[in-house]
Amino acid sequence: KSGCELFLRFITLAKFDTFAIDECRQKLIERGQVFLERTLSSRQRIAEYSQEFIVDGSIILTHSYSRVVLTLLAYASKFARFRVFVTESEPDKSGAKMRDELEAIGIPSICILDASVAYVMEKVTFVLMGAEAVVESGGIINKIGTFNIAIAAREMNKPFYVASESFKFVRYYPLNNRDLPDHFKYKASTIARLSEQNLEMEHPLVDYTPPAYITLLFTDIGTLTPSAVSDELIKLYI
Repeated sequence: KSGCELFLRFITLAKFDTFAIDECRQKLIERGQVFLERTLSSRQRIAEYSQEFIVDGSIILTHSYSRVVLTLLAYASKFARFRVFVTESEPDKSGAKMRDELEAIGIPSICILDASVAYVMEKVTFVLMGAEAVVESGGIINKIGTFNIAIAAREMNKPFYVASESFKFVRYYPLNNRDLPDHFKYKASTIARLSEQNLEMEHPLVDYTPPAYITLLFTDIGTLTPSAVSDELIKLYI
């Protein structure tokens, strides 16, 4: 949703020197292509911004499968030797896919049980997460279990970093996990199949992690504190 909003805003900000329909159409296509190129390069920029945080001997904990985290770690492996713990990430076991892809590019990785996060946290240098959305407060919406990991990280004084493209910044301000709308928490097919009362019996796919638990966000527009997200949203949308 946020990506679509930014795309529409970007292409419609184009200034036209002509009212010819064909020329206007071509201008919009060109603007759309520029937006696409910037989006595709965003993961590489994130990897470059975050490189200094990963040093030899680092032990990193990540959760579920994230393309931006995978790109970041692949880039960091050119400059440092480190290990990664990846949660199994029920119910779809997406962590196993993440582990396999990390191993394929030569990064030593271990898939751990979701329930063993607190046990493993003692060994970890820092936590590195992707995000499905970054909200106005600087908190994140991500795969279920992210908030559990953030709580354990803060209890053990471990940095909790988030890697996210700026097109995932959304104009939304949840107060807590109960405040997340159903279309965030469940698949559309699940919502269509079940009544509101029965949805309460379903396991949500995502949870909300408040900004107080997040140390820094690595984005394609720079390394941000959670409190800086609202300022960047103003620049992106207004």
